[in-house]
Amino acid sequence: MITIKIALFGKNASRFSSVYSETVLEKLRKRGELSERIDRSNIDEHREFLKDCEVAFATWGMIDFTQEEIKKYMPNLKVLFYSAGTVQYFAEPFLSCGIRVFSAFAANGVPVAEYTVSQIVLALKGYFQGAKKYKPLLPLSFAHTQNCIGAYGAKVGIVGLGAIGSAVAERLKEYDVEVMAYDPFVSEEKARELNVTLCSLETLFKECDVITNHLANKKELKNIFNSKLFGLMKKHSTFINTGRGDQVDELALARSLIMHPSRTAVADVLKNETFPYISPLFWCPNAIITPHIAGSLGNETERMADYMIEQLDNYKNGQPLKYEVTADMLKTMA
Repeated sequence: MITIKIALFGKNASRFSSVYSETVLEKLRKRGELSERIDRSNIDEHREFLKDCEVAFATWGMIDFTQEEIKKYMPNLKVLFYSAGTVQYFAEPFLSCGIRVFSAFAANGVPVAEYTVSQIVLALKGYFQGAKKYKPLLPLSFAHTQNCIGAYGAKVGIVGLGAIGSAVAERLKEYDVEVMAYDPFVSEEKARELNVTLCSLETLFKECDVITNHLANKKELKNIFNSKLFGLMKKHSTFINTGRGDQVDELALARSLIMHPSRTAVADVLKNETFPYISPLFWCPNAIITPHIAGSLGNETERMADYMIEQLDNYKNGQPLKYEVTADMLKTMA
């Protein structure tokens, strides 16, 4: 029986090991012969191994190969399993070489959707400002929470109904809320399946008590959330961003928060997460900033690897595979 060779790619050792723990690596060893972690510094040392590889696994920190490099180092590669979410920064050259790419975006979307729904419920209860004001400003804390709508009959707006936005909509079916959504690529049929009402961005910002962003990471969407939209937000409404920091005009959002102190922003992403204090949101008392924790953390990262290992088993056994990324999907997915 021929043993399949599996290449492991990752530029960052700590990020790679956070997903490919010894437990995960042992699962892979039972399925084939593994390389060491390969990055730019040692790729030539593994050239002979790579030449015969049919399968590759990677995660955050994947090498962004050119088509020429792929043909040079991996002439027999058939499939790439990416144990993380977005493949935008590296997938196109592989697809152009006829290599199938699979992503654990659904697995990484689980904790993001869980995080988002929890933040939506807390926002509707006035939790964020209520908690911050409770000790130093008890009367203001009560004043804020007593004016919030609560999680019954509220309107929740979802911007982007991709994998994560759809997962949020599915989970919100368990709550007595009305869900509105903006996504020009979604059909009315899918919207009915998700129990959401499609509308314009302007309508969504004007009518919803909580707005959550799940747009794809596209250059043309930079600063799509601007002063016009933030100016439409209701009193005591909340804007949640677990998507991309670049999609928000942070100065416009900060101005909106300062002018309307009852509004709240929950930002898990910023334009510059390395130096968050340069963001005007950092200095707004009604902006809650978390350190990019919505995605997979701790044990959750193993879920991403397990999703891809399951697809490897399907590939080896000639079974249908899930979570494949096509060139057309790159146009709209995160």
